Order: sequence, then C-alpha cells, then structure tokens
Amino acid sequence: MILQKMQPGHIAGVKELLDGCFGESAWSEQSIASQLDKADSYCAVAVDEEKVVGYIAFEAIADEGSIVELAVSPEYRRKGVGKKLVELMLSSCSGVKTICLEVRASNTGAIALYEAFDFVPVTVRKNYYDAPREDAVIMIKKVYE
Repeated sequence: MILQKMQPGHIAGVKELLDGCFGESAWSEQSIASQLDKADSYCAVAVDEEKVVGYIAFEAIADEGSIVELAVSPEYRRKGVGKKLVELMLSSCSGVKTICLEVRASNTGAIALYEAFDFVPVTVRKNYYDAPREDAVIMIKKVYE
C-alpha cells in the first residue's frame, strides 16, 4: 500500500471509494476535484494495487484546520489505513493550532481513531446527517508546535 498526495488521476477512484462508504451523501467527482484546486486544501490517498482504498481531505484557514473527509474501504478498515492517513495529514499541516471535524455519532471506530490522536468531543449537532438522519459529534484537537 502506498500513501501519497492525491493527483487528478485519483478522482474516479476516490469517487468509487466515497460512494461505497457514504452512498447518497458521497461527494460528486466535481466536489472531489475542487479540493485539488483549493490553495488551503490538502488531500491524500492510500492506494493498494492501483485501487484507492483510503482518502483524506483537509482544509486550513489561517491557523485553524478541518478534516472535511476521511474514508477507508470496508475491507481495509482496522488495518491502520485511517491511522496512516491521519498521521500524514498531521505532518502536512504546519502552522495549524486547532483541527476540528465532525463524525457520525454511531461511527465508534472513527471516533476511537480520532481519540487516539487526542481529538476530544466538544459538542453534538443534532440531526446533522441525512440518509440516515443522525447526529454529528464535533471533535477538536489542539496542535502544539
């Protein structure tokens, strides 16, 4: 498995991954591509045998960052792919003092991953997600340089 900065050639693979992970709420190819064009965005993929099996998108504005998307193919979960993507993102976000994210309240695996990186839950957004309707847990990490 190879971790690398996302390139335009990965867009279709990322779309396939997101469709499999998030169904109706998955980003469009245009939304995925737009992340590559943003100066304040960092996207990376995990590729195994030419298939995108993991994806992370991170945005930073001034000294605040946000993980806007993290997805790992179901057959690669609990094998360290998500951990490696978060580590790569953290090593690529110099100057950021706070990182936030939102995660489905039922996604205990993702919550545990984020807690392992010292993200802490700070609030809940009621009925934030659709398909199915669900609360989002807002988590924040303070970064010390």
